[in-house]
Amino acid sequence: MTTLSPMFEIAFEEYGGAECFPADIDGDGIPEILTYQGPGIFGPEPFRSWDFVSALFPESVSVSAFRADGRRLWTWGKPNPPHIPYISHSYEACIATGDIDGDGRIEVVLADGDRVVVLDGETGEEVKSARLPDENYYILQTAVRPTDKHEAAIAIKNGEMGNGSWRYGEPVLGLNAGLEPVWGPKAVPGGGHHILSLDMDGEQVYLIGYCAMGMNGQILWTVDAVDPETLNADQQHVDYTDVFHTASGSVFSIAASDKLHLFGAGGGTYFSREHIHCQGTALGCFRSDSEFQVALYNSPDGPMVLYDPDGAEVWSRPTERIWPMGFPKGGEKLRMHRNRPIIALRGSQTWIGYADGGWPWGMDGDGDISLAFSLPANAKHPDCPAGILERTRLDDIGYSYAMQVCDINGDGRDEALIYDRRFMWVYALP
Repeated sequence: MTTLSPMFEIAFEEYGGAECFPADIDGDGIPEILTYQGPGIFGPEPFRSWDFVSALFPESVSVSAFRADGRRLWTWGKPNPPHIPYISHSYEACIATGDIDGDGRIEVVLADGDRVVVLDGETGEEVKSARLPDENYYILQTAVRPTDKHEAAIAIKNGEMGNGSWRYGEPVLGLNAGLEPVWGPKAVPGGGHHILSLDMDGEQVYLIGYCAMGMNGQILWTVDAVDPETLNADQQHVDYTDVFHTASGSVFSIAASDKLHLFGAGGGTYFSREHIHCQGTALGCFRSDSEFQVALYNSPDGPMVLYDPDGAEVWSRPTERIWPMGFPKGGEKLRMHRNRPIIALRGSQTWIGYADGGWPWGMDGDGDISLAFSLPANAKHPDCPAGILERTRLDDIGYSYAMQVCDINGDGRDEALIYDRRFMWVYALP
């Protein structure tokens, strides 16, 4: 077992968020940390009227920016009271960053239901905002490079059940840098909880659901294992997508609710495997007997499964929620559910990082939990407030931990970022 100690801790105080977004927002080459407070996809009806949602609905929406040394740079909006947990779900794609207008400055773009807001990355000042045609736009991404006025500098979408005739995850809308609609709203097969922005052989594309879309809103290709005509949007939407670059090109894995798919640029499928509930996937060189492998996590309780590039199962392992600080008192009956439950942790070797309840850990290519993160004193959560309804999920009210990887200090190596709404702990990967 390799046990890592944190390099440093960031205290967010009342400015911490339901989600954190590492991004270089001032152009110095070193990422800052953005925090998001808001409801996520619980913002629109019917969700905000559900009893367990309305009981803990956030009072406000805010975004804050921190340096890695813990200094807060700015805050847009009013933070929620820190002593009262607010509810938020599917918050992993409410913020994106990029130089959307080609002025050389980074913008922070917020999807907030019936509006999109653009902030200056350095100052946090609101640059512009625009109203959207419905109240359920909480998933967005920005283009890799500046775009023309008729192209989508921003792709923004619904991430849950659709209104009217729209199906789950529909529609998607393309906005130019001036926040004017340039295409859509339109349906994209399998669109789920996030969007990837990619440069594929010099062409900018958005990977949305099972489809690659050009900046003009045209679908360039669809994963050929999927028939858009017979797709069940509720049961076969994309929960998570990962990308891995090999000597022969990029490969993509999709955790698509009912199946895991591995495919290449152009949509040609290498294999598909049906599972319990495919919620998370990670690509990496977890072991040395093939060029790469595909990890799959089934929600809510595993198993974790590893496949080689040809689709042969290498192993299947149960997952374990570890609470070294003790389970939050009062939350024993509450379930867990996160949209990014596993990631690849790349150091001297590559582990599958797990963060779907309890304290995160890493699993190696043999299926053994062999990477541990020492527990900081501030990681212990307070007791859950009395009266939390059973349909509430622990991670939706901040009683869990998330994990990402990022070169947070500019040393050329990724660090593991473990965080909740109060603190972030940074670990150097060995």
